[in-house]
Amino acid sequence: MNIEILKKYKDKIFIAIVILICIIGFLVRLIGIGEKPNALNVDETSAGYEAFSILNYGIDRNGNKLPVFLVAWGSGQNALLSYLIIPFIKIVGLSALAIRLPMAILGCISLVVFYCLLKRITNRKIALIGLAFLAICPWHIMKSRWGLESNLFPDIVLLAIFLLVKGLQDNKRWIYYISFVFFGLTAYAYGTSYFFLPLFLIPVLIILVKRKDITVKKAILSLIIVGIISLPIIIFVIINTFDLPQINLPFMTIPRMTVNRYEEVTSIFSSEFLSKSINNFTGSLNVLIKQVDGLGWNSIYPYGTIYIFSTIFTIIGIVFAIKNRKDIKYGFLFGTWGIVSIVLTFICEPNINRLNILMFPMIFYTVIGIYEVIKHGKVLIILVSILYAVSFGMFINAYIKEDAGNYWTFEKGLEQPIEYVDSLEDKQIYVTNKIKEPYIYVLFYTEYNTEDFVNTVEYRDPTVAFREVISFGKYHFQEIKDIDALEENVYLIEKSELENLDTTNFKITEFDGYVVLEGEKAE
Repeated sequence: MNIEILKKYKDKIFIAIVILICIIGFLVRLIGIGEKPNALNVDETSAGYEAFSILNYGIDRNGNKLPVFLVAWGSGQNALLSYLIIPFIKIVGLSALAIRLPMAILGCISLVVFYCLLKRITNRKIALIGLAFLAICPWHIMKSRWGLESNLFPDIVLLAIFLLVKGLQDNKRWIYYISFVFFGLTAYAYGTSYFFLPLFLIPVLIILVKRKDITVKKAILSLIIVGIISLPIIIFVIINTFDLPQINLPFMTIPRMTVNRYEEVTSIFSSEFLSKSINNFTGSLNVLIKQVDGLGWNSIYPYGTIYIFSTIFTIIGIVFAIKNRKDIKYGFLFGTWGIVSIVLTFICEPNINRLNILMFPMIFYTVIGIYEVIKHGKVLIILVSILYAVSFGMFINAYIKEDAGNYWTFEKGLEQPIEYVDSLEDKQIYVTNKIKEPYIYVLFYTEYNTEDFVNTVEYRDPTVAFREVISFGKYHFQEIKDIDALEENVYLIEKSELENLDTTNFKITEFDGYVVLEGEKAE
């Protein structure tokens, strides 16, 4: 009786620890996401405005009705995040918070999913370590706090794999098949899924058939489900690979890009396939070892993606997972996931967000390595716990101090000056192109009528991968070298540009980092 009471007591403590870790993980992913990062990235701003456009006008900013892929800059942007943003815009309006909530919520869900998956395929101690590690993982915290659409990809794969395992272990066919619905949805999250899905799913299904977990018929049906869900994207790839016209349906658009960016950033279509593939792999290896890619929004030195010192645990975990593979139920899923992800490093030009599909296998093996080390004594448990707790505290402190406005694809302080110039009637607004893609911030902060934008936009060259918007409506985007003090002219510039301009006869209104010049002299 006393043993049973003690066991229940330990179980309650264990559950309490799990809940506490989840709360910590949720808080560091959710608190202040509208303000931190303290600047909006051009891609998340684009995704947010596309969501706003589809919600209110049924089209994206290129005039496509309910597109399966966004033309966006010209070379395209994955559409899934924009569709996930729509209900949040409906609730809280078009804002940084609305853009970032879907990613943050998915990040929180992933904590629970990762714990539940590890508990099923290993044991609850490893699951607890995995939950704790993911909760404080720099890569996962950072990518959960802003809206880069490609960062949906690894979390959806994780969720799909959990549902696959749960469906098989619980003998729930509907859960098993839902997992393949989620696999299919990853095609709308990131372009690397086009390569990942067949390379991962076909071997996994073959293994499951050989293990007699599923029948050949069930495996084929699984692939059919993925095929049906991802069919519009398959057609999209065909259209853009073979230069076919886009498909416009009453309920969907499968668009034609001006440039196929997936051909540009992969070595598959290159005439120098071998040399580019080797360079991609060595570059990826360098990024993975150093855990930095020079992009401050992906990792912060010296903490890296999973804390640099974790590499030793990763290596230990891989060795033990291979040696004791029979002890890890469905461990081949992470093994296959990792191998396929490594294959993709040959294909894609490396940076951390392009290598994001490799992160969960790395985390998995790191967790196994930590477990194998600390299981040998309480002293090791304490030392490793202190090491990670201190590192986490230092990372959070560094992250809070980061100024995203220094990143070249992030802009801060634009909301007030844009709202100000937009309120000026019968004026021609000239916006400096020192701002990265200034037009998208104008569209976003003014909640510009998408139909008006489509009808009035002018591009410098509409055939390039990243089309430069010259003007739309009353807005003009250009390098501000000369200014004219006509009453109808208004200039929105960076403060640093003031010293090169004659501001005589201009009303000057200053904002944080920006200045608005309003012409006062009629000629």
